[in-house]
Amino acid sequence: MAKTVREQQEKRRQEKLKLVQQQVDDGSLVIRKMTPAERKANPPRPAAEKPTGRKR
Repeated sequence: MAKTVREQQEKRRQEKLKLVQQQVDDGSLVIRKMTPAERKANPPRPAAEKPTGRKR
């Protein structure tokens, strides 16, 4: 049975997350907290508005 586009996207997302976790586990990728100076230089972006319905 063919998978939907959403299912394919979710599978690719899970594979990428798995790869990132493997890199963290073997030490080739380090995820660290931002410093206060970095946080100030790179503030969080506002969330994009989602469409509220179908438009025709």
